[in-house]
Amino acid sequence: MCRSVSDASIIAIAKGCTLLEEWNLALCHEVSISGWQAVGLYCQNLKRLHVNRCLNLTDNGLRALRDGCRSLSILYLNGCARVAPLALELFKFHRGDVCIKEEEVMCIKPYSPFR
Repeated sequence: MCRSVSDASIIAIAKGCTLLEEWNLALCHEVSISGWQAVGLYCQNLKRLHVNRCLNLTDNGLRALRDGCRSLSILYLNGCARVAPLALELFKFHRGDVCIKEEEVMCIKPYSPFR
């Protein structure tokens, strides 16, 4: 979670980390459509994505995630003021396999069965 992460950083990470399964982009206010498109295009193994309070996530960005992230199973989405209710409903219609959660996760740790 970093408010100053740029599209260039997101694009580089998306291109270079194609096996990424979980990514917390909550509060990444600088990510715009080109960043969201890169996530959709390159992050085909992404299962969980956190986009809570991303101020520049728009309907088009949500569409890029919907159409691109084919392995996505959980989307943490809350407080994204530029995402219209209709865009969210279209996401749910096209991607009924994705659970949209409103709660915020502030820390992600690797899963370990020994904890």
